[in-house]
Amino acid sequence: MREYIIFSLGDLIKGGYTEEDLSPFFNDFSCDREKDLEMFLRNRAITYDNSNFGKTSLIIDKSSFDQGKLDIMAFFTIGQTSVDIGELSNNKKKKLLGSVPGRDKLLSYQAYLIGQLGRSDKYTTDDISGETILNECYAEIRKVQRVVGGRLLLLECREHMYELFYQKKGFEKLTESPDEQGLYTLYRRLKFDD
Repeated sequence: MREYIIFSLGDLIKGGYTEEDLSPFFNDFSCDREKDLEMFLRNRAITYDNSNFGKTSLIIDKSSFDQGKLDIMAFFTIGQTSVDIGELSNNKKKKLLGSVPGRDKLLSYQAYLIGQLGRSDKYTTDDISGETILNECYAEIRKVQRVVGGRLLLLECREHMYELFYQKKGFEKLTESPDEQGLYTLYRRLKFDD
């Protein structure tokens, strides 16, 4: 595994990096499996960060950073969302939320959202694994959870990523049907003591 360092996009901007400074590094990030990741990083990550809609963390190759470059190995974006649970059965609500007071009468519930998560095609699983990226994402969520609480984590992905990766990491499908873009909403109850 390669050595890496993590930077908050917001901290880079506060530290003096401009959009023009970051653009070449963002444009160098490629992910043929999920072009949405590329487009988000290039076109929306800074806007999301500046508006506090979602915060992006960049996982940078340490050896390239030591040479003055921001070679992005992977990145993830975390935000907040609310999930509509009004139509779920009481059994599904119990599975989703556990022993939340008043659970059966709730129509929606707050959740953390992994809006983006992916690795550049320039790097392999041997360089940085999906599990490592996800664990770094969890570490950031833990910081917030200690201050404000919360017990639910959501993300969206395609069927093949669910079967290949997220199912093994404890995520479950919220519904059995994908949305119009072919994405499933997945959830995981947060238990970071494991």
